[in-house]
Amino acid sequence: MWNIEEIKKDVRSNLSDYRYNHSIRVMEEAKRLAEHYKADIEKCMLSSLTHDMCKEFTDKENEDFIKKYNLPKELLNAENKNMIHGFTASILVKEKYNFTEDMVLAIRYHTTGYPNMDILAKIVYLADKIEKGKDYPCIEEERLLAYQNIDKAIILCLKNQIKHLKEKNKLINNMAYDTLKSLEENTIN
Repeated sequence: MWNIEEIKKDVRSNLSDYRYNHSIRVMEEAKRLAEHYKADIEKCMLSSLTHDMCKEFTDKENEDFIKKYNLPKELLNAENKNMIHGFTASILVKEKYNFTEDMVLAIRYHTTGYPNMDILAKIVYLADKIEKGKDYPCIEEERLLAYQNIDKAIILCLKNQIKHLKEKNKLINNMAYDTLKSLEENTIN
């Protein structure tokens, strides 16, 4: 069984300084959120640490990975470009580190979330958005809300992300809309 220090070294060997430092900050934020929401700290830390493990794969590496593991070819479509690394990382961590299914799902959908997410997936999603190295309009409001109501914080992050992508004329994966709808339907105001 791998421990967190061994996984840190392994993640480090696969990422640039920029992406590795981001992953460490996400892990630290996930730990704080896990403590706040009384979630499994180790699962939150490990999932967050490895969430971008395949972010720097080349297009060819992504194509080869998708073929090797018989993943949906639609992942190569433009609207899924930002999701590929979550899918590839989720397969890698399951195979390499024997992560549990809830950890695999949290990593797979860390860019969009998914309907009826568990607390682990919510923490990984949110930690990735609000880690201390990020700076964009509305982030302070997102950070504040993250420790008041995690569902409302994710709703705000999703709305901000969708608005930003629309302004840039970028494609938005339908899973983001599905996640937003699910959270809005299940969150008490």
